[in-house]
Amino acid sequence: MSYDTIKNQLVTRLGGLGYLESRYSSMEATPTTERGNCFIVNPISGENDEDTSETISSLVYDIQKWRIEIAFEKSSEDQNINNDDVHRKREAIIKDLDNPANWENYARIQKFKTWEVQDKPSYFLLTVELKIIDTIIY
Repeated sequence: MSYDTIKNQLVTRLGGLGYLESRYSSMEATPTTERGNCFIVNPISGENDEDTSETISSLVYDIQKWRIEIAFEKSSEDQNINNDDVHRKREAIIKDLDNPANWENYARIQKFKTWEVQDKPSYFLLTVELKIIDTIIY
């Protein structure tokens, strides 16, 4: 597969949940009007699964870590309700991204790794990290 294939699949999956890819590279730079309906997705690291790839000379299993960030605007009314809503949305995102059926044509294995919700001054920042094992054939 490739960077574009995996990124496009993430964009498609999140798009199906009602989110749009941000034009910005960080949530701090994202205008408040985009918070709550946009995301930033980036690969953050990768490594070769040497044990597996040594046995098959024409394949490399690239173990990639991808990060998705979504900012949710706070309202001044009740931050507890906002926080509860963020966690409900987090569950829906993870449920969709961790479903193997959504990835069988795109990557060898995809698994949810971690999530975190940070309480920023004017928004909540949800960060989800995924482990994707991509097959590279040469």
